[in-house]
Amino acid sequence: MIIEKTPLKSVNRESKNILAKCMAMEDLRVIHDATAETAYFDTENRILCLPVWQDMSNSVYDMLVGHEVSHALHTPTDGWQDFVGDGKGSQIRHMFLNIVEDARIERMIKDKFPGLKRDFVDAYKHMHEVDMFELKDRTIDLDTPLIDRLNLHFKIGLFGHVTIPFADDEQQYVTRMSKTITFDEVVTLAKDLSKSIKTN
Repeated sequence: MIIEKTPLKSVNRESKNILAKCMAMEDLRVIHDATAETAYFDTENRILCLPVWQDMSNSVYDMLVGHEVSHALHTPTDGWQDFVGDGKGSQIRHMFLNIVEDARIERMIKDKFPGLKRDFVDAYKHMHEVDMFELKDRTIDLDTPLIDRLNLHFKIGLFGHVTIPFADDEQQYVTRMSKTITFDEVVTLAKDLSKSIKTN
């Protein structure tokens, strides 16, 4: 089921075909919402929400579709809350888990649908150029929190848009994040990253 709250003027039929083919694996509820700040997937209610940004290119649209479809395919409903918990620190734990999981599900959807690889490259290039990652006038160095650098590396560093620095003892996290296969591995890595940052 697809619900459009706002017409998607810049998205062509090919993009909608990609969405339809991806969604064919499950009858998800898909919402295009002009008030949404970003795309998201509700794993419990099986709702995929896509934002409606001004001058949204087909590549950006297809990348967001691929990203959220991969959450639908690979991110379990159970196990997330066990790590995140409630109360103090839950937002930080959620951020850690989400960043590690994003790297895994993006790699998996590109493996499943190789045609999306170019869309991810072009979309993140565009997002970097319009400063969606808010890097203008910022220097990304080893003083930048490790979790932020990992997020940027797997979003725009992998595609050569920027070079993200890592210390020798941090390379283990880059390697592990690039090789997570199961959600349990994602949780373990998020825990280790959380402990590492608390230690430092």
